[in-house]
Amino acid sequence: MRWDTVEAIMKTGFWPDTFSTDWNVNSRTTGVIDFPNCMSKLLSFGMTVPQAIARATTNAARTFAVFRERGTLNVGAVADVALLELRDGDFEFLDNYNNKRTGNQRLFPSGTILNGKQVQRS
Repeated sequence: MRWDTVEAIMKTGFWPDTFSTDWNVNSRTTGVIDFPNCMSKLLSFGMTVPQAIARATTNAARTFAVFRERGTLNVGAVADVALLELRDGDFEFLDNYNNKRTGNQRLFPSGTILNGKQVQRS
């Protein structure tokens, strides 16, 4: 991910349907911290929290047949849930080339539910 590329694309009104951590050989030592951090990067471009969550969950689950039963909170569905905390402040984000961008919101992981059971932090 490069800020100038993302900004040019977003200005055209094109928003991604899904996204990932962009973990690759170039990103392993730069801006990839965790998935909520990657989601927060899109918030800094004007994406709303519900839009970012949909792209990380329901939209992504619809893309891959193996995950069709995931990405939903429907009754009877497998309860795999990432609990996130939204914090306001001044946050610095890096792209894969160590370019900096600031945002005023960031998602932080706060818990995990796996198959309906809370996973204890180690």
